[in-house]
Amino acid sequence: MNIFNKTLYRQLIFATLCLPLASCVSEVPFLSDGEGTLRLSTEIRSELTTRSTELTQDPSLREKCVIYIETSRGVIRKFKGLDNIPDIISLKSGNYLAEAWTGDSVSASFDKKFYRGKEEFTISDGDNKLLPLVCKIANVVVSVNPDALDLGLNNLKVTFSHSRGSLEFNEENIASAKGYFMMPNADKDLSYKMEGDKSDGTHMVKEGVIPNVQRAHEYVLNITSEPGENTLGGALIKIRIEDIPLIEEVVEMFGRPTIEGIGFNIDEQVVGIPGTAAGQKGAFSDKIVYIRGYDGLYKLQLRGGQNFQELGHIAAELNLIQADIDKTELEAHGITWDGPRPVVDAVTGKTMDEMRITFKKSFFDHLPQKDTEYRMEIIALDNQYPTPKDKTKVLRIATSDVAVEVKAPVETAQAPDPETDPMAILSKSATLTGYVMTEDASGYGIKYRKQGTVEWTKVPAETVSYAVKSPFTVHITGLEPSTTYEYTAYAAGYDKEDIQTFTTEGMFSIPNGSFEDWSTYKASTMLGERTVTLPWNIGDKEASFWGSGNEGSATANKTLTNKSTDMVHSGQYSARLGSDKAMGIIAAGNVFVGKYVETNGTNGHLLIGRSYNGSHPTKLKVWANYRPGTVDIVKDGMDKYLPSGFKGSTDHGQIYVALTTSPIDIRTSDPEKGLFNKDAQEVLAYGQVTWTAPFGGDGSLEAVEVPIEYYERAKTTAAKYLVIVVSASKFGDYFSGSSSSVMYLDDFELIYE
Repeated sequence: MNIFNKTLYRQLIFATLCLPLASCVSEVPFLSDGEGTLRLSTEIRSELTTRSTELTQDPSLREKCVIYIETSRGVIRKFKGLDNIPDIISLKSGNYLAEAWTGDSVSASFDKKFYRGKEEFTISDGDNKLLPLVCKIANVVVSVNPDALDLGLNNLKVTFSHSRGSLEFNEENIASAKGYFMMPNADKDLSYKMEGDKSDGTHMVKEGVIPNVQRAHEYVLNITSEPGENTLGGALIKIRIEDIPLIEEVVEMFGRPTIEGIGFNIDEQVVGIPGTAAGQKGAFSDKIVYIRGYDGLYKLQLRGGQNFQELGHIAAELNLIQADIDKTELEAHGITWDGPRPVVDAVTGKTMDEMRITFKKSFFDHLPQKDTEYRMEIIALDNQYPTPKDKTKVLRIATSDVAVEVKAPVETAQAPDPETDPMAILSKSATLTGYVMTEDASGYGIKYRKQGTVEWTKVPAETVSYAVKSPFTVHITGLEPSTTYEYTAYAAGYDKEDIQTFTTEGMFSIPNGSFEDWSTYKASTMLGERTVTLPWNIGDKEASFWGSGNEGSATANKTLTNKSTDMVHSGQYSARLGSDKAMGIIAAGNVFVGKYVETNGTNGHLLIGRSYNGSHPTKLKVWANYRPGTVDIVKDGMDKYLPSGFKGSTDHGQIYVALTTSPIDIRTSDPEKGLFNKDAQEVLAYGQVTWTAPFGGDGSLEAVEVPIEYYERAKTTAAKYLVIVVSASKFGDYFSGSSSSVMYLDDFELIYE
C-alpha cells in the first residue's frame, strides 16, 4: 500500500509522503484563515494471489508512479516517482480529479503489468478531508491450467490475442506463466487458439473467443478430457474458460516520516526578540512540532550544531527515543515532548508512532541575539521493512532583524519532465512555470536566454495571482530546435538568477521521404518465391522505414508501388501508387511507415509505425498528384463499411498520419477489429486528408498539408512511434475500390511551428 498525503494551505498543499491525521490528534498542522487539508492515500496493489499469498515489494512501482491533478481544463499538476512529490503544492478551490498510474502499459506481455486509479474530489476553504486513491491492476490476465500438460498432447501451445498483440503459452511456461493484456478501446473480446499433436501424429486445433473480457479479471483456460468420440487416446478434449476476479497482494510502500508544525509553518523562520514579554510585539511563543512514522519511530534526533554546542545546550546532539534520556535536564532548556505512542491509521490499518515536541518560549528567550539564524535539525527515522525511511526538517530561528530571511517574491520551477509532460517543451516553443512566494509580488514572469549567451528575454506571466505558493505560467515562442536554454523567474525589484535549463525537441526528418532509394527482396508466396519492390536502399523489409502492399500483390506478379520519373518535385524519383485487380479483388496501391509482415490467403498482416524521436509536429507536408478511377470492385459483405452507393462512384484516396505509443498491428482479415482505429488508446495524435476527386494539375505535383490534432492524453504521454499511411484506394482494406486509381508522392516532411 503506497500512502502519500497532500496538505492544502488556502487551496491545496501536498505535504511529502504519508501525512496521516490520526483520530486521537486534536490539533492539526499550521492552518490560517481559509486554509484546508487533503490527505491522499495511494495504494498500489500487485501480484495476483490466486496461486500465491507471499507479499512482494517492487521498488520500481514507486519510481514509475505518475500522479496527476486535473481540472475540467486539463492536467495542472504532475509528479513522477512517489519520492519526488514536493512538500507544498497550491491549488484554487474547486473540483479536481486525482489520478495515478504505474507499471508498464504494454499490449501483451508475460511480465509487464499496469496499475491505475482515479478519484474526483472538491476543495473548499477550511477542508480537512481524506481521499483514498487505489491503483488497481488494469490488465486483462490470462493463464492455462497446468493440468493441460497431462493430456498427452505433444507440442502443446495456446495463443491468446487481440488486435494489437498476442502471447503464446507452450510446454515450457504453461505451468507458471500469466499473460497481461492491455485491451485496445475497440476490442471487447480475447481470442484463443489451442493446438497440439495427438498420439497418432495428427494435428489438433481448437479456437474460440472469450467475450467481453474485463480488467482485473483472470481468465484461466482449462483443457480437459472426457470419454467420447473424436478422441485423443479415447478421450474427448474440451475447453472451459474460468473467470476469476483478481485477488491481489498489497505492495506496501509507505512514505517517509512526517514532521509538521502545529499552528505554524515549520518551513518558515520563527522570528522574535529574546526576552520580549508575552503579548508584546516581537515576543516568542511556544512552538509544537508533530512527528509521525510508520512501523514505529526508531530515532527522533535533535541536532543543533556548533551554535548550540557553544551555549552548552543539551539539544546540540540528542536522540529523544532512548531509555536513559534525562527529561528533567532537557525541560530546563525549554524543550518537552510526549511519546512515542502507537496509533493505528483508520484507513490503512497500519501502525505508526506519533510524537510531539514543544519548544517553549523559554527555549527561544535563552538564545542570544545574533546576525545569523539558529538552525535546529529534527531528524526522524522509522522502522519500515526492509528499508527504514528518514525525514529531516530544520527549525530556523531569527533572533534579530538582521537575521530575518528576506523572501524571494517568486521561485523558479524545475523544467518539465518530457516523459510526464511531453508537450511543455516543443521544438520551437515552451511552456514554463514559476511560483508566487510573497503576497506583495508584482511584475513577475520568466526570463530566458540561449545557453552561452548573455542577454535575457523577459516574458510576463499570463495570469496574475495574489495567493502565496500559487503557480504562474508563460508561453515562449520563436525558439530553435535541439537547443538548450536557461531560464529563471523574475519579479519587480527581484532579479536573482536561480537558473534552470531546458532543451527543445529536435525535428524529425523522415527517412527516404523523397523516395530516391529503392531496392528489392525475395518473399515466399503461396504460388512460389517472388521479387518484391521496396522503397529503401537495401532489400530488407525489417530495416526499411517504409513498407507497402507489394509483397501481397507479388503473389499475382503485380507491383503496385514503385519508383517513377513521371512527376517529380525534387531529385530523380517519386513514388507511384497504382491500384489494380489481383485474384479477383482490389489491391490498393499503398505505401506506409512500417513493414508488411505476411500474407494469409488474400489477407495482409501489417505492422505500421516506426521508432520516432517523440517530437510534436503540427502538420505533415507532401507533394502529391491523385487521379481516382471509377469504383469497379466491391467485395461481397463489405457494403456496411463503405459509403452509400460506392460502386460506380469516384474512388477515394487518403493520407493519414499518427503519433503512437506502440506499433499498430493491422490484419485485413478482420475488418471489425484488425484495422487502424484513430481513437485507440495507443494513438496520441492524428490527422488525415481524403480525396474524392482529382488532386493536382495534370502531370504535376502539388503540396498538401495534413494538420495533426493532439488528443488530451498526448499531454501526459510521450510519443514513441510515427505512423504514415497513404492509399490510392482508401477502402482497399475492405478489398473495394477502383482498379485504375493512381497517386504520385514526393518529399514527405514534418512541419514544426
